[in-house]
Amino acid sequence: MTEVMTDERAIIEVGMRYARSIDTRDQEKFMSCFTPDAAFGLPKLRSNLVLDQSLAFLNELFSATQHVTTQFQVEVSGDEASMTSYYIATHVWRKQLSDPLFVMGGFYEDSLIRTPDGWRIRDRLLVNVWVTGDRDAIAAAGMAELVQ
Repeated sequence: MTEVMTDERAIIEVGMRYARSIDTRDQEKFMSCFTPDAAFGLPKLRSNLVLDQSLAFLNELFSATQHVTTQFQVEVSGDEASMTSYYIATHVWRKQLSDPLFVMGGFYEDSLIRTPDGWRIRDRLLVNVWVTGDRDAIAAAGMAELVQ
């Protein structure tokens, strides 16, 4: 296996670890996906999520989540890389609503860097393409930018 293929596989693993760590609420694995100064956000709101608090936020709102990530496209250039991947994220609200699910789909645009501990995301742009669910509840939960 070539070094580029090995790097591509390691980078894709970061994307898969991200999804698993959210759904299992594994803070340590979640944080291991990112550089300490990583930016994460939507096109309109960069760095809108405080990474070390985001799993607690999700756990407060949702009893379960499932993030399915596919179609990984990776480009490696030395110790830097970019990755695009598609996602469908299903969220089950803790509170009783007329629609118990909040589901969104779109893609991530990632910039990664090789560190002594392996590949890490230094910038993740979440590009939401569609959303289903109770839009008022989504907005009230502080996620209005997802439904605009």
